[in-house]
Amino acid sequence: MFDTRRKKLLESLPSHSITLFFSGKAPYKIGDEKYEFSVDRNFYYLTGLDRENMVLALFKGEDLTEELLFIEQYDEAQAKWVGGKMFPDEASEISDIEEIYWVEEIMEILGSRISRLYDHEERVQVFADFTKQEPYQEDRASFTFCRELLKLYPYIELRNVAEKITRLRLIKDDIEIEQLKEAIRVTNEGILQMMKYAEPEMGEHQIEAYFDFVLKSNDCDHSFPSIVAGGANATVLHYSDNNQYVDDNEMVLCDLGASYEYMCADITRTFPVNGKFTKRQRQIYDIVLAGNKYIMSLVKPGLTLRGLNNELIRFYEQELGKIGLLDEEHSVQDYYWHGVSHMLGLETHDVTLSNYLLEPGNVFTIEPGLYLEEEGIGVRIEDNVLVTEDGCINLSKDIIKEADDIEKFMQSVKQE
Repeated sequence: MFDTRRKKLLESLPSHSITLFFSGKAPYKIGDEKYEFSVDRNFYYLTGLDRENMVLALFKGEDLTEELLFIEQYDEAQAKWVGGKMFPDEASEISDIEEIYWVEEIMEILGSRISRLYDHEERVQVFADFTKQEPYQEDRASFTFCRELLKLYPYIELRNVAEKITRLRLIKDDIEIEQLKEAIRVTNEGILQMMKYAEPEMGEHQIEAYFDFVLKSNDCDHSFPSIVAGGANATVLHYSDNNQYVDDNEMVLCDLGASYEYMCADITRTFPVNGKFTKRQRQIYDIVLAGNKYIMSLVKPGLTLRGLNNELIRFYEQELGKIGLLDEEHSVQDYYWHGVSHMLGLETHDVTLSNYLLEPGNVFTIEPGLYLEEEGIGVRIEDNVLVTEDGCINLSKDIIKEADDIEKFMQSVKQE
């Protein structure tokens, strides 16, 4: 699997090139304590390795390619404190890379390969991921390492590999789809447990605990910090405090997901804490649900996520107008201000390209919402879909979202 992905990437790269991917390091928090390590997803995508301070190097000459992996040496003394490093044979078995070296040797070995590729007529291109979300974001290893490499070998040219690896990651393979289905299955189980045990006056954090227990019981992590928002808190898009209590006749918006083998589910369901929608809650809920189904019906290759969002806005203009929420002072943007979709995969907001046209194999979210702060009503309904040749498959179809089904389930489990 991982060797196939590396082969596809190498096919897209020019000759006389070296491409580097870094697993990353956890930064120090305080003293000798570190933050939790989270592997660079591009590195993981190409190797399957989930360890700190590793480097993948791909070499492409005129008629020869090489794959090298650099790992930390085993330290017996350190192993007594925090566990041992990965041995070369284990790293090779997981990644299908035969040439394994110590990370301390990387500059010497890269230097020899650069000299071998350099012929004075065509400069050696060194690719790495130089993506930044913010201009003053702390530099990752790709920035610091390649600056040093450029000092030592000023005749190399640095290139950004982000677009090439993104195009690969946008199309999910069969293994990724199966991993995502498992993440969604666990997410479904967790949501049902939340609905089962939710009660008026219960804390958001207490409801959340039922979801957390299910994830731990299924050897899954969180895709992202869970949003469990009761009442008016649900009108805050990225509410994360989860520390308030939910009154009777309020709804709970749960935006959360399990992560299995780093494939991230991202599901939102909204339900009444007492198991019964009020008339107004049901009115708003049904509009959002209809929007969810409408956008899902439009999905096909060749569309853009922005285009789908524009369609949802047009839909809301019709539906909100019918119930008197739109006038000279109010527009759709007063009740809905986020996008209806984002790509999904090894990251919750997965990699994408500007104005990208959907292709079979893409996985993304469909998550319309409406937020009426003055009424304490926030509704979002989010599914995860796979683009096919002529439409899409709802991978989260088994997670109940019809208002009648939610009420029926919650009332039935309360009677047990």
